[in-house]
Amino acid sequence: MRFLQIAAAHLDICKMTDQSRNAWIIKDDPRLVSARQKDFFVDILDDRRHTSDLAWSLRQRDEPKYQYNKPRSPAEVKGHVLKSDRVKYAIEKTMEETGKSLEEVTKEAVYIVDEMAHNLRVGVIRCFAMVLVKVMKKLFERIYVNEEAIQNVRAMLKEYPILLMPSHRSYLDFLLMSYVFYHYDLPLPVIAAAMDFMGMKFFGWLLRNSGAFYIRRSFGDDQLYWAVFTEYVQTHICNGDSPVEFFVEGTRSRTQKSLPPRIGMLSASLEPYFKAQVPDIMVVPVSMSYDRVLEEKLYAYELLGVPKPKESASGVFKARSILSENYGNVHIFIGEPKSIRTYSIGQISRISHSISPRYIASLTFREQALIQKLSYDVLLQQIRNMAMSPWSIIAAVLLQNMDGISMKELLKEVDWLKRQASNLGAYIDWPVNESAEAVIRHNIFTHKNIATVTEDNVVELIAEDTSLTQNQDPLFTSAAQEMMVCLYRNQLLNVFVRVALIAIPINSCVQETMPLSELKAHYSLLEKLLSREFIFMPGDAEKDFDVALASLTHTCGVVVENDCVLVKKSINKYTTFFSQMFEPFLLGYWAMCRYLLSIEKGSHGKPLVKLPKTISKEAQVLSAQLIRDGHVKRKEILSLDMMSNSLQALYDLGAVHKEKREGTSYMYPNLVLLSKLTEDLCKFIDVPDLPRTTINVDTKTVTVNAKL
Repeated sequence: MRFLQIAAAHLDICKMTDQSRNAWIIKDDPRLVSARQKDFFVDILDDRRHTSDLAWSLRQRDEPKYQYNKPRSPAEVKGHVLKSDRVKYAIEKTMEETGKSLEEVTKEAVYIVDEMAHNLRVGVIRCFAMVLVKVMKKLFERIYVNEEAIQNVRAMLKEYPILLMPSHRSYLDFLLMSYVFYHYDLPLPVIAAAMDFMGMKFFGWLLRNSGAFYIRRSFGDDQLYWAVFTEYVQTHICNGDSPVEFFVEGTRSRTQKSLPPRIGMLSASLEPYFKAQVPDIMVVPVSMSYDRVLEEKLYAYELLGVPKPKESASGVFKARSILSENYGNVHIFIGEPKSIRTYSIGQISRISHSISPRYIASLTFREQALIQKLSYDVLLQQIRNMAMSPWSIIAAVLLQNMDGISMKELLKEVDWLKRQASNLGAYIDWPVNESAEAVIRHNIFTHKNIATVTEDNVVELIAEDTSLTQNQDPLFTSAAQEMMVCLYRNQLLNVFVRVALIAIPINSCVQETMPLSELKAHYSLLEKLLSREFIFMPGDAEKDFDVALASLTHTCGVVVENDCVLVKKSINKYTTFFSQMFEPFLLGYWAMCRYLLSIEKGSHGKPLVKLPKTISKEAQVLSAQLIRDGHVKRKEILSLDMMSNSLQALYDLGAVHKEKREGTSYMYPNLVLLSKLTEDLCKFIDVPDLPRTTINVDTKTVTVNAKL
């Protein structure tokens, strides 16, 4: 039977891979998870609360050195870059294409490397370390690190170049990584930082002197910049000056979900191995988990379309009030290193580069495919190693009880959801020596700006005081509060996404049975549709489906007989809760579809083309009207990130076309395919019946030709 094959596949996969650090659990008891997880971590703030910060920052540090390293100053690194064959070649090509003189182009190259390069200085680092540790003690209760992995990194630093690839949820990510490495007497990483930070006056200088090197967000076809950037990164790797740190997501995740990988930096970093300039490179994924994110309110408003403030020194000083807040714990999990030599066995041949100069950028198709796969592997490993705060579980329950929930009921629901998350491999940071109610009350107090416990012992979300934000639309002000709760719920979604994409079709099915082939087709469609929201390994859809279905049948009451799901017997609390967690995404995508179908046609009979940002903004206007008219309750669908992701997913599926005009991309709907996808979405969720609509984004109005 197909069901037995799926179950066997699930068991084999669990044996072959370390799917979860909770895999040793035999009984469904979340207390075991908590007792075990503290074995992994050490609180590195504990000593700092009892000994001198000055003595700690000025102590003698014993840093391991790469065996082939030749010590160089930052100025010598810049000199090497400018004298390299790669940059000389790029200068010649630029001269040919632009007609500029050697002096002019060389001056441009010098400017680029001066703008980019770090200026790592021990004295500055020691001063920064002393200030940073005081800030950390103010912000956080504990900073946990899996110390055993640190010792592995120490040993590897002597043997291999190291690439550090942390998850990116906050501005604090790179500061915390540097703090951890300073604490453990490891060489501080050089960090790829966005140009935004360079303009922060004193702080830009401080970061540069602490190891940050600044790169532009987009290089376009500027081959001189590409050459300087590539050589600068690769010389650090080949000489092993310092670990190189960058974020494979490219930017902070405002939603607290992992972003699809951007592989430009990774490609440049791995090229020295492909071209046999180094014997191996070790890639180290790092998972950064926050109980509470400093930028939570900023993220909420950014997602709704309020522009983020420009990074500035004055902004940092204005934000010093955060030092009076409690941001809970941070968990930093150093993941299992990946040897590129081992990872690429049987997939690439380095001989292919022997006939062309190393300084000419060239990666084979196989190498590009390997880099793409590695980037997803790193993201998935980061996700698996995240530590889930109790607040993430509480937030997920509160979002399904928007009118409030009694403490007694909340305790029961949180305990149930915690067990489901643990069974699926989540790593729960749940204290073992406190009662469940004490843990929940502590987390609500930490997030007292979002939730509260009433005198009647009911837990409610706090409505934003609109009198404090008179210039904001009241709908968007209240939506920002809900969006903040969603940020923390989102941390949990990666745990449930695969089982939910099976639960949704089951829960919405009106037939008594559903063939597994049909269920798999629904799963495949939903995975493709949400591929911009969640991380799925390309090509693994069938394996993911089999494992998720096995989980549902083993622990969640889904019944499969004769290669069919028995729908009535399978719909239960598990499938319903999992479905409801993800319904806002499908509702938001449906709103985008309905907006696209409402776009007026031009004189040629084809829908008018529009800029992607305009489409997202106008779809948001439609969503806002649906909420105001009471047809939709979840304000999460106002997220411009969701609108943008849905538009891109529809483009990937062929339901939206793209065309360029004078270098600018415009989009318009493929009405036939888009209509079919809209119908499919309506099968999975309840949606309001909308007539034809027209939207004016400037006046933020939606006009319909009949009452909704």
